[in-house]
Amino acid sequence: MKSSVWTAFITAAGLLSVAPAWSLGAVEPAPLGAAEEAIVERDSASLAGFYLAGRSANIAKDVNAAAGFFTRALESDPNNATLLNQAVLYNVASGNVRKAREFSEPLLAIEPNQRLPHLTLAVTAFHTGDIETGLSHIRTLKSIDGPFQQLVGSLVEAWAVAETRPAAAIRLLDDVRGQDWLLNFTRQHAGFIAESAGLLDIAEDRLRLAYEADQTDIRLVEAFIRTFLRQGERARAEELKRRFVQRLGGNDAAERQLEAVLASDPVAPFIGSPREGMAEALFSVGRGIGGSEYVTAAALLQLALHLNPGSDYAAMALGTTFEGMRQHEAAIEVYSQVEDNSPVHREAQMQAALNLNVLERRQEAVGLLADLVADDPDDIPVAIALGNVHRALEDFASAGDVYHAAIETFDGPLPDAYWTLHYFRGIAHERTKQWEKAEADFRRALEMSPDHPLVLNYLGYSLIDRNEKLAEAIDMVRKAVEQRPQDGYIVDSLGWAYYRLGEYDKAVTQLERAVALRPADPTINDHLGDAYWKVGRKLEATFQWKHARDMDPDDTLKARVLRKLDVGLDRVLEEEKAAAETASAAEPATAQ
Repeated sequence: MKSSVWTAFITAAGLLSVAPAWSLGAVEPAPLGAAEEAIVERDSASLAGFYLAGRSANIAKDVNAAAGFFTRALESDPNNATLLNQAVLYNVASGNVRKAREFSEPLLAIEPNQRLPHLTLAVTAFHTGDIETGLSHIRTLKSIDGPFQQLVGSLVEAWAVAETRPAAAIRLLDDVRGQDWLLNFTRQHAGFIAESAGLLDIAEDRLRLAYEADQTDIRLVEAFIRTFLRQGERARAEELKRRFVQRLGGNDAAERQLEAVLASDPVAPFIGSPREGMAEALFSVGRGIGGSEYVTAAALLQLALHLNPGSDYAAMALGTTFEGMRQHEAAIEVYSQVEDNSPVHREAQMQAALNLNVLERRQEAVGLLADLVADDPDDIPVAIALGNVHRALEDFASAGDVYHAAIETFDGPLPDAYWTLHYFRGIAHERTKQWEKAEADFRRALEMSPDHPLVLNYLGYSLIDRNEKLAEAIDMVRKAVEQRPQDGYIVDSLGWAYYRLGEYDKAVTQLERAVALRPADPTINDHLGDAYWKVGRKLEATFQWKHARDMDPDDTLKARVLRKLDVGLDRVLEEEKAAAETASAAEPATAQ
């Protein structure tokens, strides 16, 4: 069964989480005030209007719009260093490297120590084969104090000289000093350079050091396997592949990618040219900082793609970065550019579909994912994504069918890594009123992933709502709360458990916490209203029910809330009890 090559790959970014936040030099503006917003509306054709519109686009993390607005603002004030700075940053981040290059030289004439203009001019020079100009800008970049310029400058400079002086390039990276997170980059790229140059003993040594720090990066593992194969060490290469796939929990897509390397003859170097190496360096850093400095990450990844448009891993990282910026249309555009023959093509299509889902273009998402599942029913992550989109559409029957088909693709027991299939199928069964099947799925998920808080909460809450096995259910929810005390939904489950047990004071305590954690959830507010009513705080109960009514609840909840506001909880409970007794009495007659 497959799991995502890309999903596995991006976990490598986790080791970089200790790295400092970086900026490429442009100062991100503070949020707009009301007066500035008014200027944008009134005076959008003016310099001030375009500048303020650019700031507004920046706040929304819309790099394409920001690039356009700051570029238009420069038409009125072409020598304004602040505008030039913003125009370079956002044009690079949006992928318009040519336009950013036009603004970089005039900006450096005013402020010669700006980092991104030097990097942009270096990349565009390397792209055209002008190595000396590129190196001049990179060395100037390195002369500016700070970890970003030292790391990026050293990596790019090393690749620039690697083709003619690989030993000097490796020494350059070996001489970089700093914290472990920085050395992880330099060791990895020293290994890549050595492997590309055929200095295989050095490559093995540097890649081993990088691998000891991170064993989840498929790029690093592939380079290491190529090094072993080129040394004639096939057994070591196969063992490394086996351990990597085992660590990822049965990743067939990754396994096939590495099997292709093992089957290749002759074995090509991991990096084919200095330009590809520079792109790999920019991609490595951009991916590593993507979760903390989105615009900087996007700029680095766009420069990587400018140097090597075929870098699908850089494209995937850029798509992920746009997702983090909530620029889902831009992410879809990037994913659509990944070629059909790429090892991450299916992951790119799946991510595009998930972004369509976020944009509420769910039928498009279903169509795309359904085609992927039909093409390869064994691709479990894609099947899970399709099922989840069906759930977003509240088509729980179709979701359950998809999860069931995915489970049936396994010949033997479902591997524990895929416990979510039982969890998600359990939700689908519960929502389609197949409780026995749902409970069996939830309990199987707990066997595969013991005490997982999501499963404990869902199963515990469902049992509580059904007024079944309350002692066991409340124990489940308590365990879930212990693991996630700040999760308002799970705290709500605990409060509702106390309510069902008739311990209304405890219910109030927990439900007040839940509302504080999730103040905009109509169900939690409704639950607190019921608990208040039970302890005699009827005015506050009415207040909470009105809150719930005004929060766009589903039709069923809204009807119940309105009835409680009309006649009170006691009357509603009496009516519900009578309706249940009538339905129960009618069942035998219906069955006949």
